[in-house]
Amino acid sequence: MVSTLVSAYYFTPNISKTSFLVLGISGPGHDSPTLTDTMIFSSISLKGVTMISIPRDIWYQPAQAKINTLYYYGQENGSGMDLVERGVFDILGKTADHWAIIDFTTFEKMIDWVGGINVYVNQTFDDYKYPIAGKEDDLCNGDKLYACRYEHIHFETGWQTMNGETALEFVRSRNAEGDEGTDTARSKRQEKVIAALKSEFLSPKILLNIGKIKEGFQIVQAGVKTDLSQADILPLVKLFLIAFQQEMKSYVLDGWESETGLLFHPNVHLSKQWVLLPRNNNWDQVHQFVSCFIDKRDPALCSSVGE
Repeated sequence: MVSTLVSAYYFTPNISKTSFLVLGISGPGHDSPTLTDTMIFSSISLKGVTMISIPRDIWYQPAQAKINTLYYYGQENGSGMDLVERGVFDILGKTADHWAIIDFTTFEKMIDWVGGINVYVNQTFDDYKYPIAGKEDDLCNGDKLYACRYEHIHFETGWQTMNGETALEFVRSRNAEGDEGTDTARSKRQEKVIAALKSEFLSPKILLNIGKIKEGFQIVQAGVKTDLSQADILPLVKLFLIAFQQEMKSYVLDGWESETGLLFHPNVHLSKQWVLLPRNNNWDQVHQFVSCFIDKRDPALCSSVGE
């Protein structure tokens, strides 16, 4: 089975294009295990891979909640992924062919499986409130600041080799000082890690190692929830192995810091939360941009892009 998957690279794919909605959740052992920490819409074709990161603070009016809560509510009311897929369609104007859900533990295992990744850290940053797993409800002996629930993490500018634990800290940090504390910066860090993981996956040490590939499939099968059937896997692997050879393009759906951006942050919102809304009170502009970006793979060629 595994040798067949590897050799599939040398044959023409059965399909030329597909799309995935990828959700990252904390999973068991963490606070709010089914809240969405990461949401990425990805288009995969013979041209390459195009990823659009969806900010977790987007307000989804039909659910009266932020977009990162939709999977949680779907699990609570038994609708599964239906609410998430409906929300993503309303916001992006696109329906994903497939979906996949990965938790923190599986993410770490995948990074360690490839032997770690090399990532360039754009700027030095410190996060003094990085949450410690299992400490979410610790009363910290009466400390009103609950300092025992957090640890200090630090990243220095330049190339770094990261194992699973370090890579998770890099992509998950959201309380860093300065620009790196924004969700936009966090999304861009996530895209860096995905690109680095892709690079390692395509290396000879993985593709030419049947035992290693088998191990990777076991990690995915055990830790990733998806709607894929066994029949879907081989055609997709053929497409992925060609698409991943091409340049990966990514974009964070934001622009709220610019008056011409796709989204904006209202000074006051009825929910009393920090949220992002579409300009002109509808998602038409976002739909146009997403369609253009997926087709042309270059945001500079698409109109209405936030600076």
